[in-house]
Amino acid sequence: MVTVPMCTATGEQHGLINTLTNSVTCNEFKSMTPANKAKIEKQKKEDSKIVKAEYMNSRGRHERLTKPYCRYAGDPIQVWHFIPGKVYEVPKGLVDEVNDKSKHLAKRSGLLSVDGNPINKEEKPLEQDMEGDWLHRLIPIGF
Repeated sequence: MVTVPMCTATGEQHGLINTLTNSVTCNEFKSMTPANKAKIEKQKKEDSKIVKAEYMNSRGRHERLTKPYCRYAGDPIQVWHFIPGKVYEVPKGLVDEVNDKSKHLAKRSGLLSVDGNPINKEEKPLEQDMEGDWLHRLIPIGF
């Protein structure tokens, strides 16, 4: 299957811009127990479903995300380039990876600016670390 990347009016490529061969061979999950093998095969099937999603970036429309994606051993390495506000057809596993909550920007407690002033708007440091805002997000459209 040959995929032609999308281009903006200025010539910037986006969407799936490259596919690389993976040097790791697919082992078909041979070393797993039958129960785990069935579970991971089901997950792989779910992750490979193609879904529509719109890319958003919390820093604005000028930001971009270029991300390699390879979820399982032996899968080709796909290089994706996203532009905010554009809709893409991507694997569901990539959506889950981009939206992973552990990758959110954390709000740290007790931080001060270089001149010693508190960073947050309330003029006092946070009492404890908090889950922060997202930077990159793929918003589902119709799945």
